[in-house]
Order: sequence, then structure tokens, then C-alpha cells
Amino acid sequence: MVIKVVMIIFIFLLLLTSWYLWHRRNGHFLIFDVGGDPRLSNILKWTSIALLIESVIGIIILFMGNKYLNLITLFLASLTILVFGLSITGNKE
Repeated sequence: MVIKVVMIIFIFLLLLTSWYLWHRRNGHFLIFDVGGDPRLSNILKWTSIALLIESVIGIIILFMGNKYLNLITLFLASLTILVFGLSITGNKE
């Protein structure tokens, strides 16, 4: 039961992050000016879509009953955020 509550909070945070990235894809994101760099806008858009898909997968997995399958959601989301972080860091060069 505790794992389900934690995963619901995690999935909610994924959805919130996806929404934030989607709405910042054409403006300012942290210290970056997205409007002047279409590559960064593209990175934000695809990361947002990936997090949304992972959230849907996470909701489906959450109600399957096997608590170890929730690791798939955690792994996919962590990998997506890692790739996003590396992409915007490499974008500064």
C-alpha cells in the first residue's frame, strides 16, 4: 500500500514535469532562452512527450498488482531525465 502511494506521488510529479516542459518549450527554461534555439525547443518537446508516455505506462503498471514492475517506471523516468540533462548540458557548447 505504501509503495502505491509513493508511486502515485512520483507519477504525479512526472506529469507535472511534463506539463512544465511542454509550456516552456517556446519561452525561457531556467537560464536558457528557448526561443533563440530550436534544438532546445525540440529537446523540451520530446522530453515532455516521453515523460507523459512514461506516466501513462506507470499508471497501468501501478494497478497490475506486482510491486516490482514499478521499477520499470522509475528506471524509464530516470533514464529520460538523465538524457535530458545531458542534452541540455551538451547544448551549451
